Amino acid sequence: MSAAPRTAMPSRAAVLVTALCACSSATQEVETGPDSSTPTPDGGEIAPVAQTREDLLARLHAQMKSRTILFGQERFAITGVKPDGTQWFGEAGYDRSDVNTIAGDHPVVMGFDAWDLAIKPQSWTPTGAEHAAAAKHVHDTGGIVEMAFHMHGCTADTFNAGGNEGCLCRVANDDAFARSWLLGEYKKVADAMIANGLDQFPIIFRPLHEHTGNWFWWGEPYWNCSGGKFTGEAAFQRVYRTIVTYMRRRLPNLLVAYSPGADAAVYMHGYPGDEYVDIFGADIYYGSSPSFAQQTIDYRKHLQAMTTLAYQHGKVAALTEIGDTLLAMEPQNRWFTEQLLPLLESPNIDLAYAMTWENRTSGPQQFWVPYPGHPEVDDFRAFVHEPAIALLRDPRPAIEFPVCHSCTADPDGDRWGWEDGKSCRVASWCLVPQYPQCAQCASDPDGDGWGWENQRSCVVDASCS
Repeated sequence: MSAAPRTAMPSRAAVLVTALCACSSATQEVETGPDSSTPTPDGGEIAPVAQTREDLLARLHAQMKSRTILFGQERFAITGVKPDGTQWFGEAGYDRSDVNTIAGDHPVVMGFDAWDLAIKPQSWTPTGAEHAAAAKHVHDTGGIVEMAFHMHGCTADTFNAGGNEGCLCRVANDDAFARSWLLGEYKKVADAMIANGLDQFPIIFRPLHEHTGNWFWWGEPYWNCSGGKFTGEAAFQRVYRTIVTYMRRRLPNLLVAYSPGADAAVYMHGYPGDEYVDIFGADIYYGSSPSFAQQTIDYRKHLQAMTTLAYQHGKVAALTEIGDTLLAMEPQNRWFTEQLLPLLESPNIDLAYAMTWENRTSGPQQFWVPYPGHPEVDDFRAFVHEPAIALLRDPRPAIEFPVCHSCTADPDGDRWGWEDGKSCRVASWCLVPQYPQCAQCASDPDGDGWGWENQRSCVVDASCS
């Protein structure tokens, strides 16, 4: 989600190297995920806590097939709106949410932004440390944490395209700049995550989101790199792959969500490849036209196509952002029960989760879930109490097939392995190309473990240090 005006249908690096896959054909343990749940004070149960990325991936695959969708909200434990219309921040030890206040339970998925964690001035509240504390609380109570990055551009100090139109092309075609700027910013994020303990559990990472739109500097209109070796889709893919490879090296517990707009015609534009993606997401928002009913029809077609693609590629499908832009302006439009619920329950749409944006009061449309006293409270309460929608303490589906916790052989390329007499889904981590170690010692002036050799980025060999 962006604070900038949207001028198209809203949807809510530079070194590509060749390396060997880290797969092993040896027999490994199969990770079936945790098998216990934790009682809650009111007698309900929360979901088992996912300890590894493969635990979470298995949970999401099972959820996708269950016909029950996990409901989420951006920063739900960090910010919300009080009945008097003022904002609250991080109250009750991060055990407060507007959804819980009006519906008696928290969302399952909480998104937050890497910019808040690692880049913005730490004198601003909520601080990066507070965001990290909220994320750990959500995870520890059985929830799922997602992280996007509204990364500011290389020229203008904003994530918007204006003034930053040339940044994607420069990163894609200037290796030295990519290392010094792009990976420098992502190093700050990785360092902050590790310092705050966010590397100890799985997090869904959503880089370069909504890239099929025109509002962010990494958007598709800015991929035409005149005179560059890499242009068009190849330029975007190069940047995306570099980010994912670096972040996975630093934070092996990350799952990666690919999240353009839902438009089926352009959904795969810029797709970086199966080895870089775990989740097929889409960011969609209802606007003033066409009618809500027509938008539901259109989005249904898009999400059906996305679900088909997810199954074809062996990925989880999710609505990584969804919202009603008229919630503040047209009270009592019953969007949750009359549009969103029928959309999510549509045939041939199988989603693991759906997440709305955050609740705040800094603008005319800055809340995306009704807050206490809002006219749409009853409609929202009816929505989340439907059997198809799951909040934190709702029952979770059983995991029928485990995800292989360690790399396993996959000679036929069908993403299934065979271990200990059981069938299991091959861990996507096993399919990710790794940056090679430097064959000989290379310069590493900033001490970040990266060297530079033969015009390639490489991990500095341990012997070099």
